[in-house]
Amino acid sequence: MYWEAENSIRFANPEKATRPLLCEPKVSEDGVRIRLWLRDLTGTGTGGAIALLSRDEAAVLANAIDTRRNWVGDKADDALPRIGVSVTETSTIIRFMECEGAGHVALPLADGERLASWLHDMADGCWRAHCGYVPEVVK
Repeated sequence: MYWEAENSIRFANPEKATRPLLCEPKVSEDGVRIRLWLRDLTGTGTGGAIALLSRDEAAVLANAIDTRRNWVGDKADDALPRIGVSVTETSTIIRFMECEGAGHVALPLADGERLASWLHDMADGCWRAHCGYVPEVVK
């Protein structure tokens, strides 16, 4: 759990402060998935939209952000929304496609670039060790 926190990144939501974007690797028996979580801090703080990406999907999303093109991922799991990106002159918009209401976050371009860089690191397996620890499944 500390390893996941060490490799996480968080973005404020300029449109709605109670809906920050948390990005983190999640270790499973199949390896690592990249979780993008548009959190809902109202109530218990555990709600919100979640997308789990493979490392390959994370790389494709990062490339879409880097090249400033629109992209929508495939639906791999019926329980989770597809993730998409739209890029405008002033922002990078991450969309959780099957979510109603506030299923998106519009990041300033600099934050979009930080997200793309982080996604590339996660896709490439550039993990930061926590006190020298990296889970065996991700080595």
